[in-house]
Amino acid sequence: MKSISVIIGVALLLLAILFYFIHWHALVPAFTVLGVAMITRKALEPLIIGCAIGFALLAQHGGSETYFPEGKGMIFPLNMFDGMFTSIARDAHDQGLIWVILVCILYGAFVQLLSASGGIKAVGRYSENHVKNKKQSLIMTYFLSFFFFLDDYLSALSVGNTMRPITDKFGVSREKLALVLTMVCVPFTIIFPISTWTIFYGTQIVAIDGGVLDGAGVAITNPIQAFMGTIPYNFSAWISLMVGALIVFQLIPDSKGIREAEANVKPIGSETIKVTKPNAKQGRLIYFILPIFVLIWCTVFPYPFDMDYWGSFEFSTEYIFGSIDALRGIVTAVVFTYLYFLLFKVIKFNKISKHFVLGLETITFVLTVLGFTYLLKDVQNALGFNEFVVEKLQGIVWLNGPTLPVIVFTLVAWICWATGSNWGIYAILVPTTALLSHTLGANFWLVQGALASGTVWGAAACFFSDNRVLTAQSCKVNMMQHGISQFPYQLIIFGTSAVLYLIAGFVL
Repeated sequence: MKSISVIIGVALLLLAILFYFIHWHALVPAFTVLGVAMITRKALEPLIIGCAIGFALLAQHGGSETYFPEGKGMIFPLNMFDGMFTSIARDAHDQGLIWVILVCILYGAFVQLLSASGGIKAVGRYSENHVKNKKQSLIMTYFLSFFFFLDDYLSALSVGNTMRPITDKFGVSREKLALVLTMVCVPFTIIFPISTWTIFYGTQIVAIDGGVLDGAGVAITNPIQAFMGTIPYNFSAWISLMVGALIVFQLIPDSKGIREAEANVKPIGSETIKVTKPNAKQGRLIYFILPIFVLIWCTVFPYPFDMDYWGSFEFSTEYIFGSIDALRGIVTAVVFTYLYFLLFKVIKFNKISKHFVLGLETITFVLTVLGFTYLLKDVQNALGFNEFVVEKLQGIVWLNGPTLPVIVFTLVAWICWATGSNWGIYAILVPTTALLSHTLGANFWLVQGALASGTVWGAAACFFSDNRVLTAQSCKVNMMQHGISQFPYQLIIFGTSAVLYLIAGFVL
């Protein structure tokens, strides 16, 4: 398996060299990152190398001065050092990025507090009472992921940490545990109407110039309502959930990478399991359920004293969904959990403080990877990556209404896979695809579903995306090994989705 990944990595690096000589400079950093990542099976180092090559190209051939104006005329690597400060300063004003960072950090602290209290272990013990074999442990993993629908970060961190001891006990490889999480975490949050992805993507649709109309011809102003129009057409997410179910119920065979990982794992015998002393204080299920309830409630509804909301409360999906705020939810949940554990002496203050800080520290690597992902995106934009894609898209002679959905899905999927960026794609391509849908007479919601589907597939299939980092972290598995072992399934999902979009484009 490792030799195959090295061969693919070398091929990608050769393509990067070819793109350099034919002056497709915008593609060189992305293919370099992928090639190095495949060979080294690392996440951070390939991103750094890709950014360095991008800045070297900017110093040598120039590029858009919009992204790094202060670096004009600078030689490499001075322009890279200057570019890092420029990118950080610019992104510091990006509310979307700040939101992601805050949510990511607080989710890390939240999960650590639940873990320290024994709440997550209590869920594990409760689950263990109903899990008797290897198959049931995977089924439990699959369905437990559905309860963490608010955010793929929360799902990956919570379910991975909860189920890992149980799947270890029954001899499930951690690669397969990570695979099951991948099949559910991101896909479910993009088809469930209350999630962080829902809010962000729906906001982009509502912001389209000229507005978007519903079936009755009324302008849609609520992001959740706008997003719900894409749910039936998010084929890759639905297929991913189906493939995940087939995997856990053992209805499809394991890939070569999963088989190798499974062959090297032995179940943990009962004699090796650490027995808890009878007088030892164990975590209770309420330590998990109550904080999660606060998290969900405060994410969906404003505070009780917010009379602007409750004073004119209307029981309607538009009114309720319009109040969703994931950052409000996690901030409130962290504060509540901290005080709850402190006041009721669930755990000692020193331990609360220690694990709160530990939760912040464990997410540092994720934030570093995320930072270099944004820097890579800026470098590629400076090299004309978006213009390159638009130019090639316009150059396709068979681009028309029926073929637009499959073209959008294919291009977006591989762009997200190559760059590790997904949310940024929405801001760039939602207006473009809306215009193309109108111009070519394509089904608007089908095209937007294809766009969402492509970003979901790219986020799940990318070897160095933020979700891959978190899933590997919670499952305690090598991130590149996880990415490679689950990729054959992703290719099946991609191929099936592409065929469905091609058929739907002609039918709808």
